[in-house]
Parts: sequence; structure tokens; C-alpha cells
Amino acid sequence: MTSIAELVVGGLPEQWESFGFAKLSSEGARTLFSLGDMALVVDSSHEPGMVSWTLVGSPAQPALIDGVATSYAANTAPTSSTARTGAPAGRVGCLGVDHVVIRTNDLERTCAAIADATGAEVRRVRDAGGGVTQAFHKLADVVVEVVAGGEHVEATHLWGFVVNVADLDALAQWAGPDVVGVPKPATQPGRRIATARSGAGLGVPFALMDVAN
Repeated sequence: MTSIAELVVGGLPEQWESFGFAKLSSEGARTLFSLGDMALVVDSSHEPGMVSWTLVGSPAQPALIDGVATSYAANTAPTSSTARTGAPAGRVGCLGVDHVVIRTNDLERTCAAIADATGAEVRRVRDAGGGVTQAFHKLADVVVEVVAGGEHVEATHLWGFVVNVADLDALAQWAGPDVVGVPKPATQPGRRIATARSGAGLGVPFALMDVAN
């Protein structure tokens, strides 16, 4: 089974540390933070934004998945249950990544490339309205949401991600409204989501969700 080992973003690690993520290590331009069963790599040699991801267990190993920069790690990543009981949650209370978002102009092509590289076929397709269509794959416990329409993008790319947190209300209160928006109902029944705002200075579209009741 293919899973995601790392998400790599550009920008300053201090912003993620201030947000409350648990710092694991730092070497050169790369600083690692805990995302539960995977790691967030903040690479200060890149401009803010999503850069690439690292996969584990892929049957094929292309360097680009329809334009998305991809690297591969040995199949030694911990299971999600191990990670969620042993990995530091940090002040943010991160329990793991809920989903990763990819933007594309060609939903069918991008989804086919993901399926070819990972073995994970599309699970469902959703008309989100306004000319936007979403398709969903699943890599281990993490949903990969592919979005097309709404606006033209220069190239297929990793766009943002969402993490699950232990206490969304407490986090929003602690961070303040300039950093985390007011929690609101998510698309998933019984769950809520709050968006990291520009005051967080992360440079990545990023949101937080509570766990299902």
C-alpha cells in the first residue's frame, strides 16, 4: 500500500514552530516537524508554498506525477496507529494529515497518473459547483483530493493540506482570529474545519479539522 511519508514546503520553519507544530530535527535548509504518521519538511531554500511529497511503497516511482515533484523513501514508515500514539502532537495538537490537495487543469489525466504511480484508483468524483470538480484517491489513511476547474493553473501542483487536531476550539482561541479562522461545518458530516489565515505566515493553503464525534 502506498502512503505519504513527507510533505515538503518552502518558507521559514519559525512560522510553523510558532503555529505550534512539534519540531523533530533541523539540518541545513531543512527542518522537520511532526504531522503524526508523516513529517512536514520546511525547506527554506524554496519560496513559501508546497514543493513536493515523498511516498512509500509506490509500485512505480516517477520523479513527476503529472508534474507533481515526487521522491520515494524506503518502506520503513510507521503505521498510523503507532505514529498517533507516539509522535509528538505539539501545541497545535496534530493527530495526522486528513487530506492533501492537488490542483490541475485535467482531472482525468492527473488522476490516471496518480493511479499509475501509486496503485490507488479514484474512489469518487464530486461536482463542487461553480465549474469545479473534485476527485478523491486514498493513500493509506490520507485522502488525496484532486481539484480541477474554477480557475486555470499554470501546471498541476500540490496546493495545500489539512490536518486533524485534538481540540479545534482550544486551538482557535489560543492562536487568535488573525491566525486561525472561526471553526465551521466541514463537508464531512459531523466535523468542523478552520482555515489558517494570512497572519499565520505559512505561505501554504492550510486548514485544521476536528475528529468525528
